[in-house]
Amino acid sequence: MSSTEITTLRESSAAKRRRSVRERLLEPNRNFSNSEMKAVRVLLANYPAAGLTTVSKLAKQAGVSDPTVLRLAQRLDFEGFAEMQEALLAEVEAHMRSPLTLPAASPSRRKPNAYQSFLADTLSQCEAVARETATADYERAVALLTDPRMRVLCLGGRFSRFLAGILQRCLHHMREGTVLLDGTGADLVDELASLDKRHVLAVFDYRRYQTDVVRFAALAKARGTHVILFTDQWMSPIAEFAEVIITAPTATSSPFDTLVTPLLQVEAVAVGVAERLGPDWRSRAAMLEEVRNDHHVTLGASPASEPHKRRMRKKGS
Repeated sequence: MSSTEITTLRESSAAKRRRSVRERLLEPNRNFSNSEMKAVRVLLANYPAAGLTTVSKLAKQAGVSDPTVLRLAQRLDFEGFAEMQEALLAEVEAHMRSPLTLPAASPSRRKPNAYQSFLADTLSQCEAVARETATADYERAVALLTDPRMRVLCLGGRFSRFLAGILQRCLHHMREGTVLLDGTGADLVDELASLDKRHVLAVFDYRRYQTDVVRFAALAKARGTHVILFTDQWMSPIAEFAEVIITAPTATSSPFDTLVTPLLQVEAVAVGVAERLGPDWRSRAAMLEEVRNDHHVTLGASPASEPHKRRMRKKGS
């Protein structure tokens, strides 16, 4: 091996050691097991404090065994849990020494109005989504949603059904075989008859969790359906059997839980689907646009809109 290659290897090794634990948790292609993912979510949701406890306490909080936590540390390229904790402590110490941690100037006594307060709270929660959503969960969701053998069903509750609709419409532009479940309880029961392991259910359930949504997801799972759950940090009961769990902080100063943060996650999943499908999805989108143009679905494609355009141009001249 040449000296240049040895130097490159050393630099690569040093770069790996410099990565924070959070960066390692968020890296793609880590191939975490389902049990390890439970610990990953706990670590990201309460970082770095969750990793500064004992192995047993972290395992209990995540609902996994002690050996699972130990394996996770090794999968993150540490010799063991103790070395991972040393890295976390070093991050805490570095943060404490940073000028960024110095007290800020005293804020104005004037309180922001309700609108600005809500916007600031929501932006903060959006930042939490970026920090705390495991990349591996996105990747697992995308893998299921892009599998051509699968038929995708999207279901939500009273408010979250709008998120289910957005996900289904995005997927509809990129692949065949997607359905929004938005009918009556009887319609849902009928849908169960055809469900099996060739189906994926993307289900949205945020507090207060809906009995009918939880029941349908459980029955679908019993028939072999793959379940992707979008939920809040308190987790719907569906989390007990879902294959993929994507959580979002939803509490703000609003009297209603925000849907902005889960919408960010839905759009991130849509980006992942487009990237995974590559050029293939564009041909389907182009076909849909051609059909819509032929039937004047949008205003710009309709001949009837031309007189309107001319009137508007004349008015502006």
